[in-house]
Amino acid sequence: MPAACRPLLNSALLLVFTLLLAATPLTSPAWAQSALTAAPAENAEPAESESTDAVIRPLLDVLRDDAGRERLIRSLEQSTPDGEPDAAETEAGPTTLAARLAAITRTTINETLAIGRKFVTDISGLTTLFNGRTNLDWGNLATMLAPLLATVAISLAVYFLAKRVLRGGLGNVSRRLHDRGPFAAMALVGLYFLAEILALALAYFSTSALAAMLFGTEGVSIYQTLYLNAFLILGVTAIIIRVVTGIVNGDYAVLRLAPPVRQMMRERGIRLSGILIFGIAFVVPAANSLISFTVGRSLRVVIYTIAAIYAVKAIRAISGLQQATAELPEDEPQEEGDAAVDEALPEPVQSAFMQIWPLIAYAYVGVSYVIALSQPAFFVDFVGGATLKTALALIVGGLVLRGCGYLATLSIRAPAFLPLDDKALSARLTSFVPVLLRLVWFLLSLAILAVVLDAWAILDIGAWIEGERGSAIIAGLVSALVVLIVSFVVWAAASSWIDYRMDGGNGTGLANARYRTLYSLAKNALTVALVVFGGMIALSELGLDIGPLLAGAGVLGLAIGFGAQKLVQDIISGVFIQLENAMNVGDVVGAGGITGVVERLTLRSVSLRDLSGVYHIIPFSSVDAVSNYMRTFSYHVEEVGIAYKENVSDGKAAMQEAFDRLKQTEHNPDILAPLEMHGVTGLGDSAVLIRARIKTAPGQQWSVGRAYTELVKEVMDEKGIEIPFPHTTLYLGRDKEGRTDEFPVRMEQVGAASGKAPDKSGE
Repeated sequence: MPAACRPLLNSALLLVFTLLLAATPLTSPAWAQSALTAAPAENAEPAESESTDAVIRPLLDVLRDDAGRERLIRSLEQSTPDGEPDAAETEAGPTTLAARLAAITRTTINETLAIGRKFVTDISGLTTLFNGRTNLDWGNLATMLAPLLATVAISLAVYFLAKRVLRGGLGNVSRRLHDRGPFAAMALVGLYFLAEILALALAYFSTSALAAMLFGTEGVSIYQTLYLNAFLILGVTAIIIRVVTGIVNGDYAVLRLAPPVRQMMRERGIRLSGILIFGIAFVVPAANSLISFTVGRSLRVVIYTIAAIYAVKAIRAISGLQQATAELPEDEPQEEGDAAVDEALPEPVQSAFMQIWPLIAYAYVGVSYVIALSQPAFFVDFVGGATLKTALALIVGGLVLRGCGYLATLSIRAPAFLPLDDKALSARLTSFVPVLLRLVWFLLSLAILAVVLDAWAILDIGAWIEGERGSAIIAGLVSALVVLIVSFVVWAAASSWIDYRMDGGNGTGLANARYRTLYSLAKNALTVALVVFGGMIALSELGLDIGPLLAGAGVLGLAIGFGAQKLVQDIISGVFIQLENAMNVGDVVGAGGITGVVERLTLRSVSLRDLSGVYHIIPFSSVDAVSNYMRTFSYHVEEVGIAYKENVSDGKAAMQEAFDRLKQTEHNPDILAPLEMHGVTGLGDSAVLIRARIKTAPGQQWSVGRAYTELVKEVMDEKGIEIPFPHTTLYLGRDKEGRTDEFPVRMEQVGAASGKAPDKSGE
């Protein structure tokens, strides 16, 4: 992801122009309709007052005369008789759409022309410098200029020297704290901020003291005071800009933009602030005092114009550089906290910020320029204050989001005394971080939007929050968020506890096998319960009535219970089978008439794979009995038949010898007890049955039994003990005369000794 595509962090100060532009035209309809056509009374000039004397003087004469005043009142009463609408109501406005559009167009044109006339009038005041109509005292100007220039030189020299010394002293600290984590970064930014503030304060107070001692007995002049105040305001503004764009040698900035972009923003921002602050706080008041208010007003227009042009060029340059750096690969490694924030923010939002902010910034500059020309006092008081509040809200929001990103990089470990799997808990909480960051981003956007709307007087958010409805909504949102977070933490902790028990934290290997079987079932049940109950509680905190929802859920559950009785029976049977630990994954069991290895267990069914590899899914409702061949231990039962002519004791001895040989093989660890000789268990048609039993480890009875049977056959053969098998006797019947039936039998005899060929006649 390119470094320039980091909204809210990367566009924190850039977005302020967007919100301000959207708010400015809607803030105050009163000044938008009428106040634009006239300057404030405090800015009125003597020439304008002379043009209005002809109207005001007759009105004052009438008001001073009692008889004239009475005649005026009666005339006004007769002009608006009771029961008839007055002129204001009669001419309140057109009712048709075309008439309204015409009225809006006319008002816009009139206001535009008024602003243009005011601009020409204000800027024409500069001509008084050359036509001799000003009372400029050049001697006083020369007397004022020398102390002022000395004050400027002293303040700049002290400031840059103090700043160099203090920042140089922080060099070793910066090298030690660099790349040591978020807390070290905050400490480093705080130290550099204090160093900048200390250097500025030292320059301000020392220059004031030196100016008072060096230049006359009357103390610091008004012009020196104006300069020092402007110097202090610009210094504080520059420090804030450096904090936002990187105060520690360009690092640790609120805006995580590419270094060239942040450097350009820092330079252009400080220059633009210098034009406005020194122009409005020093040049204009000095011109008003030295020359005239007319020249001061003209200079104010010139300063606003220069600042607007420079702002437009700065926006264009920053946008172009941002686009260029976005297409280049990142040279510097990205911090983990910023990477977590970038992953949490949607890519379309990042692209939208990058594409839209220059256009809105241009519009903001244009609207602010018009307001500054038409209503200077309103621009300074309202627009400046609203801009400052919006910028602070965006900066604080960016810092909060970056802080959340840094918290996402911290590993969470459970205390050693808690029975939890800290690795599993950390992994689950880490998986929740992107969702939490998206939620924080959304809530921060809402909070910043509320601050902007309130700052620009579009909506009275403060009154709404203090009201009953607003406070209830905010409390509900906070409570719902807390419920969701607590539900997730409970789920993560419970799942980690299950992992701890499953991995052998408590219990034997067999118990762990059972926990492995129950893990998915318990996790699913816990997830469903937390989602249902947590969601309902959260909805309840938001003010929604969950009574109908609960009733609907009850009806739906009843309907499902009637319509899915077989499914309910499967689940209930599965629950009890699992609680009784009847089978686990990997066991060989018999269920539903099928024997096989358990490969999967759910609350509804068991999946078996038989000896032939066939995969069977058996619902628990069809399982009447479970036969588990692998519980604690097993037995191999060996039943051997010997001929009636053989001695039973010899047969038993042969079986014992076969067992002794078996214990000398690799199967010895699976044999848990000596051979159990049961003796003769039956007299068959052709054999005497002798039975013995071998106790084995669970699941090993089949391999041990195969090896033992093979050894029994081997020992019986060695001892000459006959193991009978079924025989068939062929009987040839006789006729009445006593003759035996004959059937052809071909006999082949190979004369090994005589070497004669077999007789082909068959005789």
